Formats: sequence, C-alpha cells, structure tokens
Amino acid sequence: MAKVCILNSTSNVVENVCEVEDINNVPSFLIGEGQVLATDHTGELGDTWNGSSYDITHRENTLTTEQKWESIRNTRNKLLAETDYYALSDVTMTTEMSDYRQQLRDLPTSTSNPDDVVFPEKP
Repeated sequence: MAKVCILNSTSNVVENVCEVEDINNVPSFLIGEGQVLATDHTGELGDTWNGSSYDITHRENTLTTEQKWESIRNTRNKLLAETDYYALSDVTMTTEMSDYRQQLRDLPTSTSNPDDVVFPEKP
C-alpha cells in the first residue's frame, strides 16, 4: 500500500490522503473535480504544496489545546526515556540530572498554557 495526496487544483491544499495499491495506478474516482494528484505524497490534510515542499505551518495553529498538551507529554516522556539509564541502581545520578528529570516530570502541571511551555535544559 502507498499513500497518495490529492490537492485542490487552485490552492494546492491537500484535500484528501488515500492508501492505494499502486502509486502509478491511482483510481480516477479518488480524484474529484477541481483536484489533482500530487507529485509528492508526504503531505497531510490541510498542508499546502508550494512547488517544492509542503507548508505545514497551519498544523501548529490548528491543534486543539488537548492535542498541544498531548504533544508536550509525548516530548516530555521521550526526554525522560533518554535519561532513564541514570536511574539504574549501578549508576550515580548527579543532583543536576535528578533536578532535570524532576522538572520534566512536573510538566505539564507546572504551567497552564500549552503555548508557553519551556523544557528544561539537559545537564
């Protein structure tokens, strides 16, 4: 299966993303009036093709508050996972690393606005 992007022929905005068996044989019923098949299929719904890449700036602006918090939690969890080995019993964790990990665990409850989150710097 392959992903294909279908664009609005006037605005170049991705209006549909489909899975097809063969990217070189896309069924015509998938492409509606006023739509064209993209040449690059890495876009997502709402992205705009500018001729060489997709403009994805709208994605950040259209996220709901809950989606923003989820993204923050995912980033926090990734950063914590990267330092989990410091918590092993045979590794001595520095105070700085302990503080860093605690600051990460305090997110997102340590802030009330998902647009103003500042992640601590890793020591």
